[in-house]
Amino acid sequence: MYQQLSFRLQELSPQGREWDLEIPTSLFGDTGFGEVDAPASLCKGVQWKGSVVPQDGLFRLRGEWNTELMRHCVRCNAEFALHMEGDCSRYFRLGLEPDSDGDSVECDAVAPPGEVNLLDMLREEFWLTWKPVVVCDKACKGLCQQCGENLNRHECKCSQHDSDHPFAALRNIRFNS
Repeated sequence: MYQQLSFRLQELSPQGREWDLEIPTSLFGDTGFGEVDAPASLCKGVQWKGSVVPQDGLFRLRGEWNTELMRHCVRCNAEFALHMEGDCSRYFRLGLEPDSDGDSVECDAVAPPGEVNLLDMLREEFWLTWKPVVVCDKACKGLCQQCGENLNRHECKCSQHDSDHPFAALRNIRFNS
C-alpha cells in the first residue's frame, strides 16, 4: 500500500497515473509515514480517487476524497459521524528555481526527481476542508440553558417563563402582516 502512495514525477509516463484507493484508518493516522498530521477519530477509511498527468510542462493532480469521522455537536454536545468530502486540483513543476517565464498557473515546485506523497496531499486536503464548528443536524435544538437537558431527546421540565430576562418584553409584541 505504501508504494502506491508515493511516486516520482520524473518517472511518470506521458499518460500519467490514476488511482482509486481506500486508505485504511490505520494508514491515514500512521505518523511514521508522511509529514502532515492526521486526525485520530475517523470512523472509516478514506476513499481517495484521482490522477496526475503531464500538462504543458507541468504536472496536474486532480482528485476527490470522502470519509466519516466522529465529532461533537456544538449545540447539543452529542457525538455523531460527520461526512467529509473534498475535491482537489494542484499543479507541480520540477525544480526549485523560480520559472523564468513565470508560470501561468499557481504551482508547487518540487526538487527533481519530484517525490510526491499522495497521503500527505490527502491529509492537507482534509485539514483544508476541516470545520472547527459543526452541528449534528440543522434542526438541532441544543441543550437547555437551565438544566442542560438535550432538547433533541427529551422535553425539558424547566420553567419556560423568563420574566426577568432582558428580552422577555419581546414575547408580547405582535406584528401585523
